Order: sequence, then C-alpha cells, then structure tokens
Amino acid sequence: MDFIYRNKKKIRNILLTLLTLAVFSGVYYVCVHKLENSNTQNTTEKSVNAQSELEPKVSSNANVIFKIKYTKSGDIIKQKENNSKNLSGKTKGELNDMYKEDGYKVTNMTNSQVVFTKEVDKYAPNKYALGIKNGYIAIYRTDSNGNMFIEDKNRDITDIKISRLKKADIELLTKGNKYFECDTREDAEARLEDYE
Repeated sequence: MDFIYRNKKKIRNILLTLLTLAVFSGVYYVCVHKLENSNTQNTTEKSVNAQSELEPKVSSNANVIFKIKYTKSGDIIKQKENNSKNLSGKTKGELNDMYKEDGYKVTNMTNSQVVFTKEVDKYAPNKYALGIKNGYIAIYRTDSNGNMFIEDKNRDITDIKISRLKKADIELLTKGNKYFECDTREDAEARLEDYE
C-alpha cells in the first residue's frame, strides 16, 4: 500500500511540474510576442516622426555653395557662393527638384549651409591633359569651362600610336584619369615619356 501511495505522489508531482512548465511557457511566449510587436510599432512610429521632424531645412542666413566635380580628374572646384534668402525653409528633396534641370544635387546640407555639386565628364579648367586624337596620343589644353582643344596640331599631336599601347592605357586615356591632368605643358610632355 505504501508503494501505491508513493507512486501516486510521484505521478502527482510530475503532473504538477509539467502543468507549471506549460503555464509558464505559454505566459512567457504571449508576453514576449506582445512586447516584440509593441516595440516594433513604437520604433517604426518614432523613426517616422523623427525623420520628419529632424529633416533639416535651409535657414534664411545659410550659405549656399555651388561646386563642379570634373569626373575625368576627380577635381572639385567651388563655382560660386551666395546666401539662401530664396531657399529659406526648403528641404533637401525640394532643393534637388529645384536644381535638377541644371544638373546639381545637394551633397551636403545643414541648417546653416547647403552644398550643391554638379558632375561633368571633363578635366578641370585651364589644365593640360593627355588624350587621343586620330589614333595618336595628344596633349590637350582645357579652357575655362573644361572643354578640351589642341593648341598646336604640329606640336601637340605626338607620333605615339595608340595601337602600341595596352588596352588598359587606351581606356584610361579615353575615360580620363587624374594622372593625365597636368598644370603645365612641360608636365604633360613628361607624362609622354611613359609611352615612348
């Protein structure tokens, strides 16, 4: 009889333990699941509100800077700077829409400063650059807008055929590279020594 009583007690303790674990697991799952959903909703709402409230707007006394990035060389030159009276209160998206046709994009913006940058596929102004002319390496000059031209056909078009060059060199001469941009004609002529 004592044996049956002990077994009933063991079975009752095991069932009670299992029931307790089942209730605890269920409550834990429900609580964690609810908290995760609640946190996700709150985080989403907070981030949406924070983005709309924190999006910078141009102040009436902000500096507005326009720059041009010459992609062949990577040079960035400040074009002009003025105040922002007509841009006051505008957001980055509104500013990008305003200057889209001119090719400018906002690259940096705070309440006190807006920087617009326009990318052009040219070398920087008033430089010398190596390029290709009629199948030969040539020394080009850039004007005040970065447009390339040959100053003297007899002197600036070399006798170095591009057919002698590696494919990678031809691509660089075609696309442009900071290495090929020089401040003086003498520097550009020195670059030609790499190909002679």
